Amino acid sequence: MNSLTQEIAIKSAALPEDMQREVLDFVSFISAKLARAEHNEAALLSEHVLATDWNKEEEDEAWEKFQ
Repeated sequence: MNSLTQEIAIKSAALPEDMQREVLDFVSFISAKLARAEHNEAALLSEHVLATDWNKEEEDEAWEKFQ
């Protein structure tokens, strides 16, 4: 563990259990936020490549009945 991780663990261990749960909830929230950001970045990076198929006339015709 690096020193920051150790400091977080030590300070968290000194808290009452209900506050430790709050710390865990916050860390889980931040982790989920990071995962969403990474997912969104991957989607944005692939958009240009996928647009070559999406912007074809046959695609418009295929999806026309669903609009």
